[in-house]
Amino acid sequence: MKKIILFFVFTCLCGASFAQTLQERLYYTGKVWGFVKYNHSEVSTCKVNWDSVLLHVLPLVENATTSADFNDALDTMLAAAGPMALSTSYLAPITDPMLTHNRDLSWIGTSGFRSDVQAQLDTIKNNFRPHASCYVTINTDYTRSFSGPWGGYLAFPYDSTMLLTTTYSSYPDEDHRLLLLYKFWNTVRYFNPYNYVLDKPWDTTLYNYVLPVSSAPDAHELFKLCLKMATEMNDAHVLGFTASKYYFTPPGSYVYIPKILLVYAEGKYVVLRSKETGINTGDVLVSVDGLNPAQWEDSLRPYKPSGNISVFRRSMCDYILSREAAGKSETVIFADNTGTNHTFTITTGNRNTDPTFFSGSHYVSDSLKTIKWTTMGCDAGYVNMGNLLSTDVVSMYNDLLYKSAIIFDIRNYPNGTGWGIANLMYPSNRKFAKFTMPDLTYPGTYYWEGDSLGTDGNATPYAGKVIVLVNEQTQSQAEFTTMMLKAMPDVVVVGSQTAGADGDVTWVRLANDISFGWTSLGVFYPNGDSTQRIGIVPDITVTPTVNGIRNFNDEVLNKALSLACPSEVVNVDVAPVVAVFPNPANDKINVLTERTGAGKIVMLLTDITGRTLLHDTIESNGSKTATVFNIATLSPGMYFVTVQTATKQYVTKIVKE
Repeated sequence: MKKIILFFVFTCLCGASFAQTLQERLYYTGKVWGFVKYNHSEVSTCKVNWDSVLLHVLPLVENATTSADFNDALDTMLAAAGPMALSTSYLAPITDPMLTHNRDLSWIGTSGFRSDVQAQLDTIKNNFRPHASCYVTINTDYTRSFSGPWGGYLAFPYDSTMLLTTTYSSYPDEDHRLLLLYKFWNTVRYFNPYNYVLDKPWDTTLYNYVLPVSSAPDAHELFKLCLKMATEMNDAHVLGFTASKYYFTPPGSYVYIPKILLVYAEGKYVVLRSKETGINTGDVLVSVDGLNPAQWEDSLRPYKPSGNISVFRRSMCDYILSREAAGKSETVIFADNTGTNHTFTITTGNRNTDPTFFSGSHYVSDSLKTIKWTTMGCDAGYVNMGNLLSTDVVSMYNDLLYKSAIIFDIRNYPNGTGWGIANLMYPSNRKFAKFTMPDLTYPGTYYWEGDSLGTDGNATPYAGKVIVLVNEQTQSQAEFTTMMLKAMPDVVVVGSQTAGADGDVTWVRLANDISFGWTSLGVFYPNGDSTQRIGIVPDITVTPTVNGIRNFNDEVLNKALSLACPSEVVNVDVAPVVAVFPNPANDKINVLTERTGAGKIVMLLTDITGRTLLHDTIESNGSKTATVFNIATLSPGMYFVTVQTATKQYVTKIVKE
């Protein structure tokens, strides 16, 4: 019996013969409607009100009791399209399979279609020739507000299904819900460049959701279904653009959260910052309202679109403590640094209206949050790409041009500065990426386009080491910027898996209160390697640890500094002999030196931004010298001890616990 059931499901989706269930009828109706919409010479140029045709035909499909009834309904739809323009020109085949993933029309050959219906579909397929469509264009208005019907790279001027309808207050009937679904599904079917890397075939999504959408009892359930379908696109961009204005899926909206910032480390959700009494940095989340983190992951996975596990857990850090409104109480258990569990009742607030909530990128060290660029460690350059502006690029480059290393921190979202930086730093023209661009005249196909920078080269290109810091916060433009910098010689990427959502975004509004978006350009390295879902693969993988978080120790930055700065920096042949202990330290550190001649020795204690916190100057007679730095009042974290003579320098890292 099990084998018979499996065979039935396979054949109904893959083209042998299909039984006349409502699910199958609605599934094939959606495919036929979308195919005609984008390929028929009259429909694709908006000479036919194709939405109205569907709304007229759907009752016939739903009420069909035989295969003949269903095919009659399809024949009615195709007749309404009008005659297909016949072509005598030759359509050259596209031989690169990477460019035709969305053009698979083999389903037209299913034996469930009557011969006359199949002949009409074949006529459309065989006589299609590339031409401008009214349904999709390049969006030239990038200033369009998110409250409008569409935005981003592509525009769909006729696909805002019910722009004047708010589903929450004016719930659409079954046929309009199916219209919404078919528009959503076919837009993705023909214009998502990454359908070929989905966990489930996109056809399966239509088949599985067509009945639930047709029977959805209310607006909340409809939005949940839309979000679950969008989640099956396996795209981190989807999460930010699939939304409802009036209601949210469990556990809620990231707008309504307690004053706690979480980060994922060593398989645990760990407090990075807290303003909740008794909950401290480094505490580990044990449970929320009786469910442990693994249970929350399982319950939220269908509603949190992501391309890989790192970005899913990034979203979990945002949503596991969120609720649907401010003033909601929740019971949480955290384990402290001794492993002891503590139970708290915390309440959500509104992060959009309360400025005391945490905002911005997630840094272990708060001192990084406001920096644009500086020097640290052994005088290595450091650039916070989340703060650097386009107007800063030239000044930053001139300041850091002759540093032996520059660390670009892209664990954030840049401000469009990658292009300017690369043009200054590239010694010559370099290709750093190529794209699959949608051919809007030939729906479902793409063409290759490359991208390069540094056309004329730079008379003073940067010659030092480039170190790039990435993690799960590195997404979209941040990943693209990393690709630009990776085209430089002598580049090392340090950190962990990025979000894997590169390329320009497109979003459309399914109704006045439901929208969705996706990555609409395919982004690849020049050799053809994809970034979607994979992200930027670090050369050196470094992830945070619980102890590092507790000690405010940025282990990713530490690794970058160890690459930029050797353990000792020598300006002449022999460095002064230096011992710095204890390390890590709590209250004080001892600095001992031994040198062979008399002279002045300067000892400095600096933070990671290069700011001098403590200093001492000693006149040496050639014997051992010592100083003690009292660090009891300093915040936990990483610092640098620098010992300088007239000709020599030594730098080492210390950690304050």
